[in-house]
Amino acid sequence: MNIEKLEYLVEVAKTGSFSIASQNLYVSQSAISQSIVSIEKKLGVKLFERSRGNSAILTSEGEEIVATVKELFIKYQELIEKAQIINNNVNGKLKISTTPGFFAVLLKPISSIRDDYPKINIEIFQKPGQDIIEDILEERSDIGVLPFIKHLLENNDRLVYHNLFEAKMKLMVNKNSPLAEEAFVTPQQILNETLITYDGEFIHLFKKLFYKQFGAMNELFTTTNTDTLKKAIEENLGVSFVPAFNGVNYNLSDDVILLDIIDYDAVNLQYVWIMSSKKHCSRMIKDYISKLKEELNS
Repeated sequence: MNIEKLEYLVEVAKTGSFSIASQNLYVSQSAISQSIVSIEKKLGVKLFERSRGNSAILTSEGEEIVATVKELFIKYQELIEKAQIINNNVNGKLKISTTPGFFAVLLKPISSIRDDYPKINIEIFQKPGQDIIEDILEERSDIGVLPFIKHLLENNDRLVYHNLFEAKMKLMVNKNSPLAEEAFVTPQQILNETLITYDGEFIHLFKKLFYKQFGAMNELFTTTNTDTLKKAIEENLGVSFVPAFNGVNYNLSDDVILLDIIDYDAVNLQYVWIMSSKKHCSRMIKDYISKLKEELNS
């Protein structure tokens, strides 16, 4: 019995389906089915109740076995990591997906973690929140940093998330806009403006709640290109909702400013970091998150 077969077992238990587990692991369904049968014969225990449609329901004995296997996975990953540390040979990649504006905050922690683990390669991807979640689920990234999106993160057993820092939604406007005469704006003042929207799940949710409470706005366009969005604000074509926090850097020109939004509690945001529930949180990831928190609090 090898680690790979045990991984198949955990995925079938998690998904309740041989076919879905096959898709998630990029392994043929027959290979997974044969591995499960092999494990059952080896242990002398029936792990699943099979039914039509390739569904698989854990037996009571199977639930106990899978719980133990999950613990074994963690110990196995810890063993590999410990051996690498002992040999000063921690290598591989640290892949991070994050939302626009957050890249600058990552730089010092990245430099610091690279000093501690000189043999690793680091890759960073800048994407909307829903794409970050997909990156984690498809194992294209190790960790993601994004605003908390309740319906995508809460009760999702394929992901784990941890609070990272708090932020506020602000309004990006042209310096020549009448709104720029004050340091803050009310929702009622915003309603009369033309909205330019970043095409991210969290921004769309914020907009939806705003519209529900105060009414809809005239919308010019939606984009995932932050340079296009900023260019439109520079030309005074509209305004945009953007998250703001300590260390955020949108590389704004002198023609663009951020205004506080008052009299609306929903501007308070929670950012989280996420990773796959089936992956071990390595010492390197823990060290990186610790350095990131230090940078955010500096």
